[in-house]
Amino acid sequence: MADTPEIKIIINKDWPKLTVYIKNSVRDDDVEGIVNAVQAYSENSSPSIMAFFNEEMEMVPQRKIIRLYISNRKVHIETAEKTYDVRKPLQEIEMLLDKKRFVRISQSETINIYKVKSFDFSTAGTIGVELVNGQNTWVARRRIRNVKELLTNTAPDNQ
Repeated sequence: MADTPEIKIIINKDWPKLTVYIKNSVRDDDVEGIVNAVQAYSENSSPSIMAFFNEEMEMVPQRKIIRLYISNRKVHIETAEKTYDVRKPLQEIEMLLDKKRFVRISQSETINIYKVKSFDFSTAGTIGVELVNGQNTWVARRRIRNVKELLTNTAPDNQ
């Protein structure tokens, strides 16, 4: 895109569903790119994850998950808003996760690479990870190859 497009968001409680309008003088590659991005977003086939907050079940969309981790033998899902409990093993939940978005970084933790603020490669033999919520964690040595492969093959562009 030559210029950053003007984006206007209009919220109206009378509109029953989300509608996207694209205005331009011609239907060009920029327009097609935006259409494809919106379609990819709306057709995301990654299932939401069933989780519990204060004993109430909620479906957590994968794009909102920052990390999944085990603490005190329980699996938790962390988002920007809440930390949920999950009543399934981490390995079972991982089978539902988008392989282009999530990577196991240790025996007890899986992260969403689209929710990583920075990777620190300065320490030899490991990778430090700072997540968007300020949390810091480390990639286990045996998982470094998986993280590097995912980073090489994925360009985070649809957070």
